[in-house]
Amino acid sequence: MALDSYRSYVNEFPVSSPHPLIVHDPSGDSGFKCDLDEFKQVLNDGEALYRTIFPNYVALTEDLARELIDRLITDKGIARTQFPGMKASDTAEHYVTNVAVEVWGEAILKVGGRDWKGVKGGKRAVVEAVTVRNLCAHGIPVFNQTAINRIATAAARKIALKDGDPIKLDKKRFTSYTATLRAFARVLADSVTNLSDSHRST
Repeated sequence: MALDSYRSYVNEFPVSSPHPLIVHDPSGDSGFKCDLDEFKQVLNDGEALYRTIFPNYVALTEDLARELIDRLITDKGIARTQFPGMKASDTAEHYVTNVAVEVWGEAILKVGGRDWKGVKGGKRAVVEAVTVRNLCAHGIPVFNQTAINRIATAAARKIALKDGDPIKLDKKRFTSYTATLRAFARVLADSVTNLSDSHRST
C-alpha cells in the first residue's frame, strides 16, 4: 500500500546529523514543520497516525456539503427553508460548520429525493464517524456520554458503547470510517447532480 511504502521510505532516510532534522512542506502552502524523529514516531504509531489524518476526511466531506448546498440554493432554486436551522443571512460555510451532520446531511438527501437507507451504514455510521473526528480533534481518547447519546439517537436504538470506552482507531476502523464517508459523499453528490436545474421548491 502507498502508506506502507511511504513509511518505509521515511524510516530508511540515509541521513544522520548531530542537529535536529526538520521535515517541512517545500511548497510552503501548509506551513508544516516537524522534527524528523517526532514525525517518524507518529508515522510508525498506527493509531496516532490515523487520529492525525482522519479529521481531514471529515473536513473534505463537509467542504463538499458546503458546495452542494450552494448549488442547491443558487442553481437549483431550493429555498433556504429546506435546510433546518439555516438563517436568511447564513452562508453554506457557516451552516455546515454550525449545524450537525445529521441535520444538513438529511436535508441534502431529502431535497435530492434520497434518504439514509441509501448510505452505507445509514445515519448511525456517518454520525459515529463525525463524532469520532470531533473527539480526536479535541484530543479526547474515549467516548463520553454526550458522544454516546448522539450516536444512539442517530441509530434510534441502544448501542454497546459505554462512557469511558476507548476510541479504537486502528487500520480496520479507520478504513471503515473513511469508506462510510466516501459512500456518504457519493450519495450526496449524486442526489444534487441528478436534480434538475429547473426544480423549484414550494
